[in-house]
Amino acid sequence: MASYTYELIELGDDAHGLGCKCCRFSKGLDLPSPRKDLSTTEARKLALGFATSVLRDWTALNAILKRFEGKSNRTIQKRWLKKSVKQRKEILLKACPEMPTCHRPDFQGFRETLKTAPRSRTCPSRAYLWPYINLEDLQQPHPLLLFLNCRGRVLPEQFISADIEAAHLGRGWEFHLKCCQNPESMVFHDQRTPRKYGEVLELGESLMRSPSQYSFAMIFVTRTHPSLGLFGLEVQAGIYSFLLDCAKLILHDVHPAQYFLAPHQAAPAPLVPKRGEWITLQDHMLEAPYRLPQGLDLDRIKAMVSARRSAVVDHLWMLREDPGYFIENLNDWKEHDYRDHKCTCGECWRDAAAEMISDGFSSFLFWHAINRLFKQMPSIEAQLARADLEQVRLKAEDEQRWAELDGTVNMMMLMPMNRIRAGLPSSPRLRHCYPNAGQVRATVEERWIFKFGRTDAERRVDIVFNAITNAEQRSLHQLTPLIQEAQYMLDTQPASAQLVDGWVLNQFSDLALLAELGESMDRFKPWVEAWRVCSLRSSAVDKKVTKLLCLDSTLIESITIACKNSTMLHPPSSRLWQYPANKRPSKANTDQMRHAEAHLDLFWEEIEEIVLDICGEDLPELLAARGLRRRKLHRTPAWKEPVVVAVPEVKSKSVSPLTALDTNVPRFGEKAEVHAESTPKCKVKTRGAPTLSPMAEILATPEPTTATPGPSVKVKKRTYRVFDALLPHPGAENHQRTEIAWDDLLQAMNDIGMLPEKLYGSVWSFKPTPDAIVGVTRGIQFHEPREVRRGQKINAHMVRVFGRRLQHAYGWTAGMFVCE
Repeated sequence: MASYTYELIELGDDAHGLGCKCCRFSKGLDLPSPRKDLSTTEARKLALGFATSVLRDWTALNAILKRFEGKSNRTIQKRWLKKSVKQRKEILLKACPEMPTCHRPDFQGFRETLKTAPRSRTCPSRAYLWPYINLEDLQQPHPLLLFLNCRGRVLPEQFISADIEAAHLGRGWEFHLKCCQNPESMVFHDQRTPRKYGEVLELGESLMRSPSQYSFAMIFVTRTHPSLGLFGLEVQAGIYSFLLDCAKLILHDVHPAQYFLAPHQAAPAPLVPKRGEWITLQDHMLEAPYRLPQGLDLDRIKAMVSARRSAVVDHLWMLREDPGYFIENLNDWKEHDYRDHKCTCGECWRDAAAEMISDGFSSFLFWHAINRLFKQMPSIEAQLARADLEQVRLKAEDEQRWAELDGTVNMMMLMPMNRIRAGLPSSPRLRHCYPNAGQVRATVEERWIFKFGRTDAERRVDIVFNAITNAEQRSLHQLTPLIQEAQYMLDTQPASAQLVDGWVLNQFSDLALLAELGESMDRFKPWVEAWRVCSLRSSAVDKKVTKLLCLDSTLIESITIACKNSTMLHPPSSRLWQYPANKRPSKANTDQMRHAEAHLDLFWEEIEEIVLDICGEDLPELLAARGLRRRKLHRTPAWKEPVVVAVPEVKSKSVSPLTALDTNVPRFGEKAEVHAESTPKCKVKTRGAPTLSPMAEILATPEPTTATPGPSVKVKKRTYRVFDALLPHPGAENHQRTEIAWDDLLQAMNDIGMLPEKLYGSVWSFKPTPDAIVGVTRGIQFHEPREVRRGQKINAHMVRVFGRRLQHAYGWTAGMFVCE
């Protein structure tokens, strides 16, 4: 398909010398680029042709949907849902013979490595202009129906910005009306005729036509550059032509005259696609291009940020409370250090501990600042009610909040991006692919040099994450589409997903959430564009962001010095850090756990003292000033020997030999005797650590405390078993966790009203529903353990971590859940 926006599209089979498909895509050689020699006359002529095509096809599609997608018969929906995948594929290929086969075909260059080939065979322009029109997505039951309903019942002007942003464009599209000497713009808003829809106007002409309606700020936020506007018109012309052909093929036995003569029907109820058992982000990603462009969902963003801040707080307290959790995280940070991972000297461990602790406090500072701004922010309705509609400006205090939020998110986005950039080549599952990963003197770019001859899965992980962390690649392909492509790889390619370990997934999850925040702010149009165009970043906003960065830098420097000078920080192999919490309770294991917890307390006290001496910041006071009350740390009580209850002996009565023959026959004059149950014999272990018998465990378990009884919640037996494993018994001195299945955890949380939702990476969010039986108001996030992704259960260590987080967040105990 030839296009005025796509230079080099007609190169044909002689277009050699551009390199392989992957290299061309990474350098942006195949992406659409604008024509520079387009005059105003040509632009107006092309705009008229495209606008005529768009409005003609939309009128026909709208008429068809009003008559054959109504509430009474739903002809289009019923016919499409009854068709098999093969029949749907045939209809789609008839409507678009050159339709790509895979999801997001514009990223096909990241998935396959091909040798040098002609561009006409490897780079169809349709893949970049309409990346969401593909067989893999549209042959499913509901996406095409959503596409038809949304585009056919809503005017095209509502989609022009989304259609331009959804296309995968190359360099040269960074136009701005303010940069032109005689700026021209296209008008789409409130235009209903072909001559007005996409009309090219000069800035002065727009102001002279209606000065009261179009202020100077309004021109910048509601107009589009002619090159981008023409591109959007071309994209819309292809979309409506394709959808109209699909509707006609579905209604193949309906005469064309009936498209406009059949009686109107009421609009159908919104279509709710049938998803899997749980809500996943992949479902939202799949349906988003086929729905009406969504605005800013402030409530959802607030809930996600609040849950992420709570997760960071729990992470800090678990580092302070649990020696096993501390050592596990320390090992992860050491494994992903760019220095030699085989080095076991004390300095390497100190550097890893400094990075781990400073990352925890930095994450808390930034997420707390973002959560504070969202809490102070009024609702969208309240902000728009006091906004200046003529100047397209929010109130000054609202704009300052948005500006501060934008600056904080952009600054924090560099943290996980740099972590992935430095840590992925050194990760245990991928370091064999990077020969320079352990070179201390090598630069980050040199460490990312990929070894030839590796598998396709390894190469795909390298290409995707290199594009995410490389500034040049992000400018070409945009951060949000790259993150969505990485998530698609993790969900659909098991071989590639197994190469990404939990540490990298945690960093990727943070980066994805921050990118979602930035994308959400971009949806707040046209208000966000107004204060960005007018450069509303005041000095007060800059001072607040700079103050946060200075505090973060001071803490990082102080914690690094404290870890290097610490006398309590020993390698994890030291016996001081051994924490046998997953072993059977015994005196030796209990004493070792108490020693490890005491050593962890001494380590944190030393770190806090050194940081206070260096920079004057008291870490507990720093947390308390931001609303964190000091928690009561869980500490293992001293071992108590199990109390063995002596069974009283039963005196035997003398009986005659004849009466002893049949003991079941009652004797005359004697009462029936109730015999006590026999106590099972228990073999006493004489070697190794002594273990308790089942009877001794029952006798050794103290009675549950009844000082502060909580309300009991009746749950199913399967749910009760999950929470019995997660949460410690009230008053129990030693509680050994068992492994639980991940699906059982999801089902148990759903049963009590905490709706599971799969987010980016390995993050699962549990949000309370209005009918939750536990009476909580905020959600919580858990990372899916890597063992679960390999088909195993949640190990006992993670069960303990999850249980303590639930106990700290909601005050839950196993005693509050009662089996029905």
